[in-house]
Amino acid sequence: MDAILGANNTLFDYGLVLLVYAGLFVAMRQVSPRIEPEFKRSFVILLVVWAVGVFIADYVFYLLGIMSFMPWLNTFIHAFIWIGLCLGFLYSVSYGKRPLWELLVLFAVYSFVIKVTEHGVLGTWEFDHFFFIDGNLAYIVGWSLVDALYPVGSALVLALAARLTQGIIVPRLSLSRG
Repeated sequence: MDAILGANNTLFDYGLVLLVYAGLFVAMRQVSPRIEPEFKRSFVILLVVWAVGVFIADYVFYLLGIMSFMPWLNTFIHAFIWIGLCLGFLYSVSYGKRPLWELLVLFAVYSFVIKVTEHGVLGTWEFDHFFFIDGNLAYIVGWSLVDALYPVGSALVLALAARLTQGIIVPRLSLSRG
């Protein structure tokens, strides 16, 4: 059961993490309460690609020794609910409205809050280094900075998807406002 929930974790602990996800999702909706209809297909592509990709990558990175093991339920909710759904929503309502540098900061901060929460409640994100930088805080900050690249990665994913299917919006990345 430790492989699924994590050592000493309960479903109540996961409920607390999901409450934080929900609170941050409400904050994200302040940009726009819903995804524009013409971007919904792009959102679905991002949700699927990011969720499945992160779910697989987390385990592969653990096997490679660059990430700590995350219990399967944590990996699932982190990949599908947080990265796929929540960050996908944030990207879908904010692309083109803010300069790229602001998006990078926004995604890093949101990701940092989630990693600190998961670390505190579930005991995950516990590695003592990020590549060659010592310290658990370096590990949490490092992976949060990787998550900050979500807008750039999403633009690349959508550019590739647009070559394969119609109706995909490919946002233009700009250092200045939309």
